[in-house]
Amino acid sequence: MVNNKLFILDEGIIKMCPEVIEMGKPSYIHDFETKIYHYKMEVLRAEWDKSNMIVNTCRGQAFKYPFKQCDYEQACLNYTNLKKDNEFFEKWLMEYEMNRNSIDKMHWKSKEICDFMKVIPFSPSVMINLSPDWSGIKRTESNKVTILKGIIDNYMKEGWYEKWDYVIECGSEGDHIHAHIVAKMNITRLKSTETHLSKGRHSVQLIKYGKKLKGMEGILKGVGIQKTFLRTPEMVSDKLKYLIEEHKPLGHKNHHVIDDCFVSGSL
Repeated sequence: MVNNKLFILDEGIIKMCPEVIEMGKPSYIHDFETKIYHYKMEVLRAEWDKSNMIVNTCRGQAFKYPFKQCDYEQACLNYTNLKKDNEFFEKWLMEYEMNRNSIDKMHWKSKEICDFMKVIPFSPSVMINLSPDWSGIKRTESNKVTILKGIIDNYMKEGWYEKWDYVIECGSEGDHIHAHIVAKMNITRLKSTETHLSKGRHSVQLIKYGKKLKGMEGILKGVGIQKTFLRTPEMVSDKLKYLIEEHKPLGHKNHHVIDDCFVSGSL
């Protein structure tokens, strides 16, 4: 699979972008591990409390002064109730200890953990760059923007994505209208959306909507469409910043910013 995370099709040219530094474990997993650790300490403390009340003698067990049978029974009950009342933590404590006091990466998106921590699990996005071939087409900048917006909006109506942001730009010389899209995959049809993108069907659909416009046949070709899967929050954040002119690296700046060029949408 081609990895385009360092490259962007911009005004018909493949340009390199600064490398995205991908962060490691999500903060909510760090917080969850801290809760597991505190629970582990609480269990050890409760276990120590009851164990500290007795001593082994040649005649069996005896209670240390000033503890009595009732004190020990209460400590045992406290220990049992603590574990009973924290079945959720008990389950994940085993996973935590088996993985050397951490939660394995395969569980970072666990619905159980995310629900408990009240966070929405991360779902992947995609960046789609469109560089139309305007040669031989004499239209104003405003007309070209309207045409490109229409193609994108029609494609987004298909429901592959649950939310999206895109920007229409004019290029460094101000004469090449093109677009950058960052779209979050629809979580309810994630598998089919991944297949749709992997097999290049997004290109087929975008080209189809271009062909429906009279006189616009052929403005979008496969070579003018590029996709990049965004599988970490850091990559999504980086590409969303790229849609904003002041965040663009040198060599990616536009001649001017087009009015009403930034569009956000959702299902």
